[in-house]
Amino acid sequence: MSLVRFLKFSLKQSPRQNFEIFRKLDDAKWGRLVGVDELGNRYFVNPEERYGRERWCIPAASHADMDASQIPPRWHSWLHKVTDEVPKATAAEDAEAMHRPKWMAYPHYENYTGTKKASVTYNTVRPKFESWQPAVADRA
Repeated sequence: MSLVRFLKFSLKQSPRQNFEIFRKLDDAKWGRLVGVDELGNRYFVNPEERYGRERWCIPAASHADMDASQIPPRWHSWLHKVTDEVPKATAAEDAEAMHRPKWMAYPHYENYTGTKKASVTYNTVRPKFESWQPAVADRA
């Protein structure tokens, strides 16, 4: 990052906002707030930024808990320029606006792998092998 870019960044917003953005993104960015999703993530756009960097998200989660799966699919498509239409506030409103079936408006949840909420499969088939249980003889 150049010194000029960092100085522009520092003058555009308050020091508190600058600290939060720099801490969560490790980059100096400023732009217009476009929307907030149901998880609290905030989405921004800055058309002056170079192509591919003009849309970004500031996650609601703390720095240690940030995960890419915390961005809903409809906002993911906007971030990656699949669509230019800004998503609505909720998934149900988006499904109505895009004339999708109601079953496509499920609420988004993050990936729970590695947590207590992770999906765990269990085996319903009888084992093919039995574990060996050694017979212990008394030593006299």
